[in-house]
This record gives sequence, C-alpha cells and structure tokens, in this order.
Amino acid sequence: MNLDAIYAVHPVSEQNILARLARQGVPLGGLTEWSLAIDPDTDITDQNHPGGMQSVLALAAAARISAASTVIDVGAGIGGSARVLAQAFGCPVVAIEQDSERCHQAARLTALVGLSHRVRCVHLDALSSKPDVKDADVLWGQSAWAHFPSPDPFLDLWLPTLAPTGRVALSDAFLSRVPDAHEDVQLVRELETLWAVHLVPVDRWLRAFEVRRCQTVHARDHAEVARAHFTHTLAVSSMWPPGTVTAEEKRGWVVAVEALQRGLITFSTLVAEKSG
Repeated sequence: MNLDAIYAVHPVSEQNILARLARQGVPLGGLTEWSLAIDPDTDITDQNHPGGMQSVLALAAAARISAASTVIDVGAGIGGSARVLAQAFGCPVVAIEQDSERCHQAARLTALVGLSHRVRCVHLDALSSKPDVKDADVLWGQSAWAHFPSPDPFLDLWLPTLAPTGRVALSDAFLSRVPDAHEDVQLVRELETLWAVHLVPVDRWLRAFEVRRCQTVHARDHAEVARAHFTHTLAVSSMWPPGTVTAEEKRGWVVAVEALQRGLITFSTLVAEKSG
C-alpha cells in the first residue's frame, strides 16, 4: 500500500483521540500529554508503536535523554513520542513528518496539551532535506525508519545534525531471518505491503552505524513486547467505534503476530553514539 494512503485512514489520529476523550467526558481544557498517551479503557492513544508510552520512556533512558537534550524525531507522525519526551523530560524536540496533514495534527495536539514551546512540528521529507538544526543530542526514530529503503542515505543526511557526542535512538521492526519457505516469503511480503516498509536485518543498521564511526551502545530485542502489543490491539479494537480501523490495518496486526510467532521478524531498540 501507499504510505500516504495508509496514514490517511490510520486509527492513530487526532480525530479518533478527540472522539475518545469526548466519549469519556474528558474536558479539553487543562489536558496534558498523558491524557493523549494513556487510555486504559480502549487504548486509543497518540502512541503508534509497540509498547506505547513505556517504550518511549525506556528508549529515552537508553539514549540518556534529559532536560538538557535536544531531540530530532524523524517520522514523528502525530507527535506522540515527541510530546512524551517533552512532557517527561522537559527537553526541546523537533518533530519531523513528511505527511502534511499528520504534521498539522501533531501541531494542533501539541498546542492542545500546552507543549508548543517545547515541540516544534516541521513538515519535511526526511530523505531529501533536513531542518536548520545543528548540534542536536539525539536523532530519534520510533516505528518510522523501516519505511526507508536503506539506512545509508538517511544516516548520511541526518548524522551531521548531531553534536560530536550525539546519539541515534532507533526502535523498529526488523527481519529475524531470511525467509526461505514460500509461505514465509509471502507473509513477509504481505506485511511489507500492508505497512509500506522495507524489512531488513538488525545487522544492516549496525553495519551502517559502524562504517559511519558510530558505536552501538544499546541493542535489545523486544519481540515478545511487540507480539503482546499486536495481540492486545486486535482484541481491544473490537470495542472501537465503527470506522475507527480499516480491514487492512487489522490484517497488518494479524500478519505481524504470525510473523513474530514464526520468528520471521522482531522489534528491536538500538542506540548508537557518534565517536568523532
């Protein structure tokens, strides 16, 4: 599927979050990011990645983010991760998103929770240009960079935005093994189509870091977290109002669970540090 088409009807949207708050009788005045990121009833939040808000905080700890950090979130979507970082740590975040409508949604939700002074939403194609940011501390990507065909052009463009001791913090889907059986090949191809991603082994990113003199200081596998996430989402989505989620999106969750169970894919977090 086309990436723009996927996100035009994606369940993680401003419309669905505001509708959920209205159903729950939550007044829009005085909201914080936690109101958007946490929904114990139906799990309709602004967090578009396995593990939700907790995965943001865990990756932030691994990347040593603090109030003094400047973060560039590339592929920010509607700004969920960026706002959690700004709310939890008080750090400034530049949220980069190539889809203009989702960038506008990110800006409006950020203003709604009073974080516009910390989160700057920028409409930009991350593979063709970069913002006027220098000496950033962390280049952040969460369930976004698998949309890129290769890590190499992306890293060549964006690593120069980091300070000499800056870090790359990445959480995404990867191939666990090369599929050989016909049904495995078909399953991976279907998932790549449904999500508009290019699944590569984790080692592909590790090598890309190494040749650019970035030392990997953190690498963790989160396959079980991802499997539990998609299984839970499939179950809880039955309570969502009609029209909240498309059949294609649900199929993606089903295929992801099967691919995880077969050991074809995994979800991992990586942190790499520039070494001069």
